[in-house]
Amino acid sequence: MAKYFGDIGKAVKDVLTGGLSYDHKFSVSGKPVSDELTIKAEAVSKGTDFSGDGTATYVVDKELSAELKVTDKGVAKVSVTKTGVVDGLKTVASVNPSDVAKSLKLANTLLSGDVGVKADVSNCLGGNPKVEASACLNLGDAQVGAEAAVDAAKGVVSYAVAAQLAADDLVLSAVLSDALSTIKAGAALKVDKDTTAAAEVVYKLNGGDLKLAGGIATKLESGQSVRAVVCSAGHISASVKTSVADGLDLTACAQVHKDMKYKYGLQFAMKT
Repeated sequence: MAKYFGDIGKAVKDVLTGGLSYDHKFSVSGKPVSDELTIKAEAVSKGTDFSGDGTATYVVDKELSAELKVTDKGVAKVSVTKTGVVDGLKTVASVNPSDVAKSLKLANTLLSGDVGVKADVSNCLGGNPKVEASACLNLGDAQVGAEAAVDAAKGVVSYAVAAQLAADDLVLSAVLSDALSTIKAGAALKVDKDTTAAAEVVYKLNGGDLKLAGGIATKLESGQSVRAVVCSAGHISASVKTSVADGLDLTACAQVHKDMKYKYGLQFAMKT
Protein backbone atom coordinates (compact mmCIF):
# COMPACT_ATOMS: atom_id res chain seq x y z
CA MET A 1 0.00 0.00 0.00
CA ALA A 2 1.27 3.45 -0.93
CA LYS A 3 1.38 5.85 2.01
CA TYR A 4 2.88 8.79 0.09
CA PHE A 5 2.82 9.95 -3.53
CA GLY A 6 6.33 8.64 -4.16
CA ASP A 7 5.23 5.15 -3.09
CA ILE A 8 2.83 4.83 -6.03
CA GLY A 9 4.41 2.46 -8.52
CA LYS A 10 7.17 1.53 -6.06
CA ALA A 11 6.63 -2.20 -6.59
CA VAL A 12 7.53 -1.71 -10.26
CA LYS A 13 10.47 0.59 -9.55
CA ASP A 14 11.90 -1.83 -6.99
CA VAL A 15 12.26 -4.48 -9.70
CA LEU A 16 13.23 -2.37 -12.72
CA THR A 17 15.50 0.31 -11.26
CA GLY A 18 15.59 0.22 -7.46
CA GLY A 19 19.07 -0.20 -6.06
CA LEU A 20 20.77 -0.42 -9.46
CA SER A 21 24.02 1.56 -9.24
CA TYR A 22 27.05 1.56 -11.50
CA ASP A 23 29.33 3.33 -9.04
CA HIS A 24 31.77 1.53 -6.77
CA LYS A 25 30.84 2.07 -3.15
CA PHE A 26 32.03 0.93 0.26
CA SER A 27 29.99 1.78 3.34
CA VAL A 28 30.58 0.97 6.98
CA SER A 29 28.05 1.22 9.78
CA GLY A 30 28.89 0.13 13.27
CA LYS A 31 27.10 -0.64 16.45
CA PRO A 32 26.00 2.47 18.34
CA VAL A 33 28.90 4.07 20.17
CA SER A 34 26.39 4.60 22.96
CA ASP A 35 22.63 4.42 23.35
CA GLU A 36 22.45 7.85 21.74
CA LEU A 37 25.32 8.00 19.20
CA THR A 38 25.73 6.12 15.90
CA ILE A 39 28.52 6.63 13.34
CA LYS A 40 28.81 5.46 9.72
CA ALA A 41 31.10 6.18 6.76
CA GLU A 42 30.93 5.78 2.99
CA ALA A 43 33.36 5.96 0.06
CA VAL A 44 32.23 6.21 -3.58
CA SER A 45 34.19 5.90 -6.82
CA LYS A 46 32.67 7.28 -10.04
CA GLY A 47 35.12 6.67 -12.84
CA THR A 48 38.21 8.64 -11.83
CA ASP A 49 36.34 10.71 -9.24
CA PHE A 50 36.43 9.68 -5.60
CA SER A 51 34.33 10.97 -2.74
CA GLY A 52 33.69 10.03 0.84
CA ASP A 53 31.70 11.13 3.85
CA GLY A 54 31.09 10.36 7.48
CA THR A 55 27.85 10.71 9.42
CA ALA A 56 27.20 10.89 13.15
CA THR A 57 23.65 10.65 14.49
CA TYR A 58 22.75 11.62 18.05
CA VAL A 59 19.36 10.67 19.45
CA VAL A 60 18.24 13.06 22.18
CA ASP A 61 14.96 11.25 22.81
CA LYS A 62 12.31 9.37 20.81
CA GLU A 63 11.05 12.64 19.31
CA LEU A 64 14.30 14.52 18.66
CA SER A 65 17.57 13.61 16.93
CA ALA A 66 20.46 15.47 15.28
CA GLU A 67 22.84 14.45 12.50
CA LEU A 68 26.19 15.78 11.31
CA LYS A 69 27.51 14.76 7.88
CA VAL A 70 31.00 15.77 6.70
CA THR A 71 32.36 15.05 3.21
CA ASP A 72 35.96 14.55 2.11
CA LYS A 73 35.87 18.10 0.71
CA GLY A 74 35.14 19.49 4.16
CA VAL A 75 31.51 20.33 3.44
CA ALA A 76 29.33 19.87 6.48
CA LYS A 77 25.58 19.37 6.74
CA VAL A 78 23.63 19.54 9.96
CA SER A 79 20.09 18.23 10.25
CA VAL A 80 17.62 18.04 13.12
CA THR A 81 14.61 15.72 13.10
CA LYS A 82 11.59 16.45 15.27
CA THR A 83 8.41 14.43 15.69
CA GLY A 84 5.48 14.62 18.07
CA VAL A 85 4.58 18.30 17.58
CA VAL A 86 1.46 17.08 15.77
CA ASP A 87 0.41 13.44 15.71
CA GLY A 88 1.87 11.84 12.56
CA LEU A 89 4.09 14.81 11.66
CA LYS A 90 7.86 14.61 11.16
CA THR A 91 9.95 17.68 10.38
CA VAL A 92 13.59 17.66 9.29
CA ALA A 93 15.53 20.93 9.20
CA SER A 94 18.88 20.74 7.40
CA VAL A 95 21.55 23.32 6.66
CA ASN A 96 25.14 23.80 5.51
CA PRO A 97 26.60 26.02 8.26
CA SER A 98 28.84 27.80 5.74
CA ASP A 99 25.86 28.97 3.65
CA VAL A 100 22.79 29.08 5.86
CA ALA A 101 20.73 31.42 3.67
CA LYS A 102 20.78 29.26 0.54
CA SER A 103 21.05 25.80 2.08
CA LEU A 104 18.37 25.87 4.79
CA LYS A 105 15.70 23.31 3.97
CA LEU A 106 12.60 22.17 5.81
CA ALA A 107 11.19 18.74 4.95
CA ASN A 108 7.82 17.78 6.41
CA THR A 109 5.94 14.48 6.24
CA LEU A 110 2.48 13.96 7.70
CA LEU A 111 0.59 10.69 7.85
CA SER A 112 -2.92 11.08 9.20
CA GLY A 113 -5.45 8.32 8.69
CA ASP A 114 -5.71 7.60 4.97
CA VAL A 115 -3.84 10.74 3.89
CA GLY A 116 -0.08 11.10 3.46
CA VAL A 117 1.39 14.54 2.78
CA LYS A 118 4.93 15.74 2.09
CA ALA A 119 6.03 19.37 1.84
CA ASP A 120 9.64 20.47 1.35
CA VAL A 121 10.74 24.10 1.41
CA SER A 122 14.25 24.87 0.13
CA ASN A 123 16.25 28.08 -0.26
CA CYS A 124 14.22 29.28 2.71
CA LEU A 125 16.27 32.41 3.39
CA GLY A 126 17.75 32.91 -0.08
CA GLY A 127 15.07 35.28 -1.32
CA ASN A 128 13.57 32.79 -3.78
CA PRO A 129 12.10 29.86 -1.85
CA LYS A 130 10.98 26.70 -3.61
CA VAL A 131 8.22 24.38 -2.41
CA GLU A 132 7.68 20.77 -3.41
CA ALA A 133 4.45 19.28 -2.10
CA SER A 134 2.58 16.03 -2.61
CA ALA A 135 -0.46 14.24 -1.23
CA CYS A 136 -1.66 10.64 -1.37
CA LEU A 137 -5.13 9.35 -0.49
CA ASN A 138 -5.64 5.71 0.47
CA LEU A 139 -8.91 4.23 -0.77
CA GLY A 140 -8.34 0.68 0.41
CA ASP A 141 -7.04 -1.34 -2.53
CA ALA A 142 -6.42 1.87 -4.48
CA GLN A 143 -4.38 5.00 -3.88
CA VAL A 144 -4.43 8.30 -5.76
CA GLY A 145 -2.09 11.26 -5.45
CA ALA A 146 -0.70 14.46 -6.88
CA GLU A 147 2.46 16.51 -6.52
CA ALA A 148 3.65 19.96 -7.61
CA ALA A 149 6.74 22.12 -7.39
CA VAL A 150 6.42 25.89 -7.00
CA ASP A 151 9.17 28.47 -7.45
CA ALA A 152 8.58 31.87 -5.86
CA ALA A 153 9.85 33.58 -9.02
CA LYS A 154 8.54 31.24 -11.73
CA GLY A 155 5.32 29.92 -10.21
CA VAL A 156 4.38 26.28 -10.78
CA VAL A 157 7.33 24.59 -12.50
CA SER A 158 6.19 20.96 -12.47
CA TYR A 159 3.25 18.80 -11.48
CA ALA A 160 2.11 15.19 -11.70
CA VAL A 161 -0.76 12.89 -10.79
CA ALA A 162 -0.74 9.15 -10.10
CA ALA A 163 -2.94 6.21 -9.18
CA GLN A 164 -2.39 2.64 -8.05
CA LEU A 165 -4.63 -0.41 -7.71
CA ALA A 166 -3.84 -3.68 -5.93
CA ALA A 167 -5.71 -6.88 -6.77
CA ASP A 168 -4.47 -9.95 -4.90
CA ASP A 169 -0.83 -10.40 -6.02
CA LEU A 170 -1.03 -7.84 -8.85
CA VAL A 171 -0.33 -4.11 -8.48
CA LEU A 172 -1.17 -1.75 -11.35
CA SER A 173 0.06 1.84 -11.39
CA ALA A 174 -0.09 4.88 -13.66
CA VAL A 175 1.74 8.19 -13.39
CA LEU A 176 1.31 11.35 -15.47
CA SER A 177 4.41 13.51 -14.95
CA ASP A 178 6.37 16.33 -16.63
CA ALA A 179 3.33 18.60 -16.55
CA LEU A 180 1.20 15.62 -17.67
CA SER A 181 3.28 15.15 -20.85
CA THR A 182 4.76 11.77 -19.87
CA ILE A 183 2.65 8.68 -19.25
CA LYS A 184 4.13 5.85 -17.21
CA ALA A 185 2.08 2.69 -16.71
CA GLY A 186 3.35 -0.35 -14.85
CA ALA A 187 2.40 -3.68 -13.36
CA ALA A 188 4.06 -5.79 -10.67
CA LEU A 189 3.09 -9.42 -10.05
CA LYS A 190 4.05 -11.34 -6.91
CA VAL A 191 4.81 -14.74 -8.46
CA ASP A 192 5.60 -16.34 -5.11
CA LYS A 193 6.92 -15.24 -1.72
CA ASP A 194 10.43 -14.71 -3.12
CA THR A 195 9.78 -13.65 -6.74
CA THR A 196 8.30 -10.51 -8.30
CA ALA A 197 7.94 -9.76 -12.01
CA ALA A 198 7.33 -6.24 -13.33
CA ALA A 199 6.74 -4.43 -16.61
CA GLU A 200 6.49 -0.76 -17.52
CA VAL A 201 5.56 1.40 -20.50
CA VAL A 202 6.75 5.02 -20.72
CA TYR A 203 5.32 7.27 -23.44
CA LYS A 204 6.16 10.93 -24.04
CA LEU A 205 3.29 12.83 -25.63
CA ASN A 206 5.72 15.44 -26.98
CA GLY A 207 7.63 13.56 -29.65
CA GLY A 208 5.99 10.17 -29.26
CA ASP A 209 8.98 8.49 -27.62
CA LEU A 210 8.03 5.03 -26.36
CA LYS A 211 10.05 2.79 -24.02
CA LEU A 212 9.24 -0.64 -22.68
CA ALA A 213 10.92 -2.48 -19.82
CA GLY A 214 10.41 -5.78 -18.09
CA GLY A 215 12.21 -7.58 -15.32
CA ILE A 216 12.15 -10.19 -12.61
CA ALA A 217 13.67 -10.24 -9.12
CA THR A 218 13.96 -13.24 -6.84
CA LYS A 219 15.68 -14.52 -3.74
CA LEU A 220 17.41 -17.86 -4.15
CA GLU A 221 17.38 -20.67 -1.60
CA SER A 222 21.09 -20.02 -1.06
CA GLY A 223 20.24 -16.50 0.14
CA GLN A 224 21.35 -14.41 -2.84
CA SER A 225 18.99 -11.82 -4.31
CA VAL A 226 19.17 -11.64 -8.12
CA ARG A 227 17.49 -9.50 -10.74
CA ALA A 228 17.40 -9.16 -14.54
CA VAL A 229 15.85 -6.29 -16.52
CA VAL A 230 15.42 -5.81 -20.29
CA CYS A 231 14.71 -2.36 -21.78
CA SER A 232 13.64 -1.46 -25.32
CA ALA A 233 16.23 1.34 -25.25
CA GLY A 234 18.69 -1.44 -26.07
CA HIS A 235 20.22 -2.60 -22.83
CA ILE A 236 20.04 -5.42 -20.32
CA SER A 237 20.67 -4.87 -16.61
CA ALA A 238 21.34 -7.40 -13.88
CA SER A 239 22.24 -7.40 -10.21
CA VAL A 240 23.10 -9.88 -7.50
CA LYS A 241 23.30 -9.30 -3.76
CA THR A 242 25.14 -11.79 -1.59
CA SER A 243 26.89 -12.10 1.74
CA VAL A 244 30.65 -12.50 1.26
CA ALA A 245 31.54 -12.64 4.95
CA ASP A 246 29.96 -12.20 8.34
CA GLY A 247 28.67 -8.63 8.40
CA LEU A 248 29.77 -7.87 4.81
CA ASP A 249 27.32 -7.78 1.89
CA LEU A 250 28.16 -7.27 -1.78
CA THR A 251 25.79 -5.96 -4.44
CA ALA A 252 27.10 -6.24 -8.00
CA CYS A 253 25.28 -4.44 -10.83
CA ALA A 254 26.00 -4.56 -14.56
CA GLN A 255 24.43 -3.15 -17.71
CA VAL A 256 25.23 -4.21 -21.28
CA HIS A 257 24.09 -2.15 -24.27
CA LYS A 258 23.22 -3.58 -27.67
CA ASP A 259 26.49 -2.21 -29.09
CA MET A 260 28.30 -4.24 -26.37
CA LYS A 261 29.26 -1.20 -24.33
CA TYR A 262 28.94 -1.99 -20.66
CA LYS A 263 29.21 -0.54 -17.18
CA TYR A 264 29.20 -2.08 -13.75
CA GLY A 265 29.32 -1.19 -10.08
CA LEU A 266 30.28 -3.00 -6.89
CA GLN A 267 28.76 -1.89 -3.60
CA PHE A 268 30.11 -3.30 -0.34
CA ALA A 269 28.17 -2.74 2.88
CA MET A 270 29.83 -3.66 6.16
CA LYS A 271 28.25 -3.78 9.59
CA THR A 272 30.68 -4.00 12.48
